Amino acid sequence: MASPLTAAIATRWIEDGTADAVLAAIRAETRARQAIAAEILAPFAPVTDPNAFHLWLPLAEPWTRVELASRPRPLGIGIVSSDAFAVGPPPEAVRIGLGAAESREVLERGLREIAEMLEQSPAFSSTIV
Repeated sequence: MASPLTAAIATRWIEDGTADAVLAAIRAETRARQAIAAEILAPFAPVTDPNAFHLWLPLAEPWTRVELASRPRPLGIGIVSSDAFAVGPPPEAVRIGLGAAESREVLERGLREIAEMLEQSPAFSSTIV
């Protein structure tokens, strides 16, 4: 059972339009973040929907899902290997979360780090200078 206070707040938000406004704001932010990702990751052919909180990134050799998912993640960017979602043999892909970054700027920086990493070989991108 939902608590009476939660039910009252939800009812008020539905009746006064607050719920619709919150939903519209979330959808607008999601579309903006998807646009940032589409621009930065275009060369890597991400698969997504403009209203999704994540995207799928197929990986080309020499990158593998394990190799990319095991790297230190840029702040605010969640990367999960396709193994976590596959029913059969997992594809060479990762799921990248776009909603955790605290701002669009943080998201952009993190996605640029991922793109720069993918432009290099796994061995080179892990070299510490």
